[in-house]
Amino acid sequence: MKIYVIRHGETDVNLENRINSLNEDDLNKTGIMQAREVGKKLEKINYDFIISSPLIRTKHTAELLNIKNKKINYDNRLIERDAGIFTKQSLENIDSDDWWNLNPKEDYKDAETVKNVLDRIFEFLDELKMKYKDETILLVTHGGTSKAISSYFNGIPEDGNLEKYKHNNCEIHEYNL
Repeated sequence: MKIYVIRHGETDVNLENRINSLNEDDLNKTGIMQAREVGKKLEKINYDFIISSPLIRTKHTAELLNIKNKKINYDNRLIERDAGIFTKQSLENIDSDDWWNLNPKEDYKDAETVKNVLDRIFEFLDELKMKYKDETILLVTHGGTSKAISSYFNGIPEDGNLEKYKHNNCEIHEYNL
């Protein structure tokens, strides 16, 4: 089984260096261009179908990069980390290394924990491994869930800091199961 992980294209919230979370902002012009460009790169890849987060920015990215017109499935487990009251807050107000740490120093009340993100992503990937062992799948998701996917394949860093697995908008990562 092969999995390609693609983070959604750029949004204005990304551009403004704020936390996207579960908000429903769509791609900006750059994000649309990024998704179309990644679609061209995917022409050379034989994939069976796409699974996407159901949030607008990921759905739009999946539609734009799907130049082969493959089936797109949506799975809530691929949504971004729920940042609660931190949604759309400036990243300058948060220590990213602590925010994406399995054992944070700060108490991010009202926000989904990193452990919860890891648990749902690990469960999702375990299920894929069982159901689709001979297929190639594109996952269109978010920065935080991309970090959790990287942790599944590369291991959780000893210091618990998932920030080391940061993915850029529309960057493609390939994993084998």
